[in-house]
Amino acid sequence: MTRLRWAMITLAPPAIYLALLIVATRPEAPEYVLPGPTVMTVSDKGGPVVLHGPEAVYPAQALRDRIEGSVGLKVTVADDGTVTSAVPISGPAPLRQAAAENVRRWQFEPKAVETQIDVGFSLRTPTQSLELPQPVKRVAPKYKGPMHGSVRVVATVNPRGRVEFVQPVSGPELLVPAALQSVRRWTFRPALRNGEATYGTAIVDVAFL
Repeated sequence: MTRLRWAMITLAPPAIYLALLIVATRPEAPEYVLPGPTVMTVSDKGGPVVLHGPEAVYPAQALRDRIEGSVGLKVTVADDGTVTSAVPISGPAPLRQAAAENVRRWQFEPKAVETQIDVGFSLRTPTQSLELPQPVKRVAPKYKGPMHGSVRVVATVNPRGRVEFVQPVSGPELLVPAALQSVRRWTFRPALRNGEATYGTAIVDVAFL
């Protein structure tokens, strides 16, 4: 038996065992959700659900200076799911203001909570401009009951300006079905990312007078 063969037989089992031990004891990687090319949120199993989270626009100076990275923010969400506070706590200074301004526009599920959000900026796919979907044709809700009020809805709009999905946010439960049926028939100007039509979400309020 050659020395090389003896070494392989002797050392292979400990090496395999060590590799398996490292894999078995390695901490579980965090789960990431990437809703858009420049926005990344670290999911929290007990955290609030994001219903509307538009991408962050890359600060022009940071883009010129080739600065990228992730900004961590402490976020306070109100009872209606709107953001009342978004305070940067980590990340590159040139990106912090843009990240905070972006998250303040988000819509969460109606639930008062404090959470932490990470907004990532990547030089590979920077969002230099973003216009959210805007309604160009509204259809009045069909409801003849005595109840009045307003229903907030998040609509997912495709690049052709058509509504593909609607999600109720808040409002009288009795009025929600009519509001959803109405918004499904609306027509939007689609979201424009860097001047090109793309998928996007829009927050709309359907009034019942």
